[in-house]
Amino acid sequence: MKKTNIKYLAGLGIVAVGLIIGGFRFFEKIDNGYVGVRYSMNGGVRDNVLNQGVKFVGLDKVTQYPIRLQTVKVKKLNLATQDGKATHVSITYAYKVDPTKVSAVFKEFGNIKIEDIEESWLKAQLLKSGRKVMSEYNLLDVTGKKSTEVQNKILEDYQAAVKKKGFLVEDLSFGVPDVDAETKKSIDAIIKAGQDNERAKLEAETTLTKAKADAEAEVTRATAEAEANNILNNSITDNLIKMKEADAHMKHGFVTVQTGNAIVDATNK
Repeated sequence: MKKTNIKYLAGLGIVAVGLIIGGFRFFEKIDNGYVGVRYSMNGGVRDNVLNQGVKFVGLDKVTQYPIRLQTVKVKKLNLATQDGKATHVSITYAYKVDPTKVSAVFKEFGNIKIEDIEESWLKAQLLKSGRKVMSEYNLLDVTGKKSTEVQNKILEDYQAAVKKKGFLVEDLSFGVPDVDAETKKSIDAIIKAGQDNERAKLEAETTLTKAKADAEAEVTRATAEAEANNILNNSITDNLIKMKEADAHMKHGFVTVQTGNAIVDATNK
């Protein structure tokens, strides 16, 4: 094969490779659950939002945003309670970008990746909401009976803070606040004392209930006995007494008979 042909084929190969690479460069794959904002090299944003799939973008660049819920866990946020206790709390939340505001999000944050927004702005807003709400409760409230209330208030405040920028938060939960060993020991002691108090209260209520039941039963028995005696007393008449006497005389083998002016006692012997 002539050198000229070899050079020609080599040139074609280079062109083909270039076209393939360029072809990939001119297209962008939008992931499932995401949309893309297309912008030119000079920073101008295209009006049309790119849905999932492979899209031709030419020389433009694309930044993708999630419109399907994403779960983010932020570890050990430093939050202080109303009584001045420093805690570290891990908070997990689920969010997505408002599909109608993706262009506005890009204009606000530029071509920053969504993961970087999560780690910076979204985390800062979560920290702000967490500190605001936690400062309204003492540590026992946060770790005890009001923990759900605290969680819901953080969610509401965080939702309002990020919604105006195009982020929709739909769920939030936080773990048990991490405190120093001495504080934890004090909390455990208070909780145990509360549990003992509740147990004693329950036992006292049980004893009182049983005593009331026994007293009511005794009253019921006494009432029934009194009513029975009353009925019995009302039923004893002169005729009943005479009848009982006659029965007794017959049972023991004697009768009393009155003849004229004499009373004869006849006894069976």
